[in-house]
Amino acid sequence: MKIFPDSTPAARSGLEVLLPRNGHGSLQAAVRSAGGLEGLTLELVSRTGGVPQVAAELRRVGFVPVKNKPPKTEDGELARVAPGEFPDPLHPAAPFDLAAGRSQPFWITLHAPPAAKPGAYRFRLVLRQGPKQLGRLDFRAVVTRAEVPAKQALKVTNWFTWGDERLQRHYPALAANPEKKWELLENIGRVMAEHRQNVILTPVLSLSDARLENGGIVYDFTRLDRFVETFDRAGMAGTIEGGHLLGRVSGYQTPLAIPCDFIEDGKVVRRKLPPEDERVERHLRRFLTSLREHLRSRGWLERYVQHIHDEPHGDEIPHYVRFAKVIRESLPGVPTVDAISLREGVDFLKGTLDIWTPVLASFDDQTGVLAQHAAGGGQVWFYTCIFPQGPYLNRFIDYPLLKTRLLHWLNYRHNLSGFLHWGGNYWSDVPFKNVEPIINDGRTLLPAGDNAIVYPDPERLTVLSSIRLEAMREGIEDYELLKALAARNPAAADAMAREAIPNFTDYVRDVAAFRRLHRRLLESFR
Repeated sequence: MKIFPDSTPAARSGLEVLLPRNGHGSLQAAVRSAGGLEGLTLELVSRTGGVPQVAAELRRVGFVPVKNKPPKTEDGELARVAPGEFPDPLHPAAPFDLAAGRSQPFWITLHAPPAAKPGAYRFRLVLRQGPKQLGRLDFRAVVTRAEVPAKQALKVTNWFTWGDERLQRHYPALAANPEKKWELLENIGRVMAEHRQNVILTPVLSLSDARLENGGIVYDFTRLDRFVETFDRAGMAGTIEGGHLLGRVSGYQTPLAIPCDFIEDGKVVRRKLPPEDERVERHLRRFLTSLREHLRSRGWLERYVQHIHDEPHGDEIPHYVRFAKVIRESLPGVPTVDAISLREGVDFLKGTLDIWTPVLASFDDQTGVLAQHAAGGGQVWFYTCIFPQGPYLNRFIDYPLLKTRLLHWLNYRHNLSGFLHWGGNYWSDVPFKNVEPIINDGRTLLPAGDNAIVYPDPERLTVLSSIRLEAMREGIEDYELLKALAARNPAAADAMAREAIPNFTDYVRDVAAFRRLHRRLLESFR
């Protein structure tokens, strides 16, 4: 649930959080005072003897303003109706002041390592003002026999924007020391890896340097290598997600335009060309042949997937099919992947795209088509981007957190093996004050939080998590547990998933009911 500034905390006893081994759980606590208090601290202490086997992290929940609700969403689907302050970013738990009549929530993340012994672990949260203790909250973390598998099956990607100008707006230190960017990328990668992202969007052309040699164009992939190695160190780049080779002049409705390298006036230039230009195909074949050989030489070819064009639609589709053929011929054996809408049809996808990634709400009546594609050796992920709204699941800031967590129950429920969202860090100029930027050449106001799931932390040269990212991680771990249960008892796993999500717009909405279902999942591993 989400705690707002005007929420009234209720005293609770007997609190416990169930954990799988190699997994996470969370708990919130809130502090409120009628008159206000200054100089407060919260301390989280383990009360179980010996070396702690459950790690606990305490963070302060911040608030961001949400001005508009998603326009196609009824009020009853929301945690609260905008405008107002909504909880989302997670800040370090430093000393704080408490304004009168205002609740301040704190988020406790619990982690049980694979070797944790099943049983109860006691914790106490202590509120102090100077040396004076003002209150305390006791709770238990109960480690179950369930264990999240070491190797993650679900593919998860949130797209990040790495342009120097955009990053320097939020991390001023990068302007004076460009090498700091690589440190930042590794730190971001580590945060996302900890939250189970295992696919990294990699702008392969932008990271490749073309030069003229013996009258032809050759490529230097030094920067690409450093990019992949950086995220490998962070533990994030399980799958290298090659960036889109086709593009547009500007926004979604503008004409197709393809960034290409070609020789002009004795020099190599890189410029967008229209799809009819014969230089486009030559560029694609030359670049992709070089890229494939480089990936093979680095041992990365088996980890690589390639985007063609984002959300192909309308008059773009004939060009999409033509260039997809060129790309597949130049990258034999490399799976192609793209965000698509099944409302554009499916015939053009057959023999063109290996990893179908339809937008949620575009395939309610086409799950059989997706199953057929998967049965034929393809993969099916799904994505969210601005849509869906209404009664569908999504990760908007003003949606209940349970909707975010259930995204990955939906993955299991419909045998989908991946999740994609475009907005990892597409921050506005003031990311803590504006979570609804306008995109698409000024045409599209984004729903709150669609643009990002983390926040900049320039002081520590990293990013802050959000309560949505925490819920996302727990949902991913639920998916992995459902897959593990299905290997032993597929009927039981399928029944739980159907109970959680009878259909795309009918799913468990009551937190207590979900907790009971989650308990049953964990206790299935006795």
